[in-house]
Amino acid sequence: MVLKHPSQSIELTAIAGIGNSCSSPMAEAIMQNLMVKTSLYWEIDSAALRTWNIGRKPHKQCLKVLREHGLRSDHFCRLLTVHDFSYFDFIIAMNEHVHKELMHWANGNHIQDTSHVVMLGTFGKNGKIISVIDLSPTRKLKAFRSAYYQIKDCCKQLILSQHVKIVRYDLPSTEEEDERKMNLTRSPESSKSLTEGSVDFPKRYPSRTSCATSCSLSNYREKKLCDNCGQRFLATL
Repeated sequence: MVLKHPSQSIELTAIAGIGNSCSSPMAEAIMQNLMVKTSLYWEIDSAALRTWNIGRKPHKQCLKVLREHGLRSDHFCRLLTVHDFSYFDFIIAMNEHVHKELMHWANGNHIQDTSHVVMLGTFGKNGKIISVIDLSPTRKLKAFRSAYYQIKDCCKQLILSQHVKIVRYDLPSTEEEDERKMNLTRSPESSKSLTEGSVDFPKRYPSRTSCATSCSLSNYREKKLCDNCGQRFLATL
């Protein structure tokens, strides 16, 4: 199921892990961050195949690595349901073991179409299939840090595989804003009032300068990127 948005399509993606404590909530946070930076409208969620951590936050090692990259997770573990197979456009398995179990689960519940059940490692760079590090609470922090970059690279390739139009928003630089304000203060109207020695009385409407200052907060450039530019932009994230 794909819902339509005026500028982009909304795709629903569930990321499945065994306990929904380590790698799957990390992938969820990474994907959500990429959605914000690329102006895509995808609903991202993650879920577990086991009931061990239901209602709990992600593992502390996962949260620590996310904080190191300026990310956070407000996720609470939930159990994957049969309804998720029909609700989500994608169900992403974190590794081969999870993928096999999802397929068995689908067959046991007579789910005919499982083409949307894919493994995250199939979205490796240059079309290569990679094995994402299998994280667990017993793994060291180094493994979590290495898995972060693997997961992020795969998430980028997943976005590119959908051939979506990425939008980049560029905020004006500080130098551009300063130059704009200087040009406004040097306008003919302001120089004329200075030479004539006139007194500026309070006005009931905002001046041009004040309008420019307030409007500059929303002054940004929207740029839709082609496929090649979108790929290069994603690589920098």
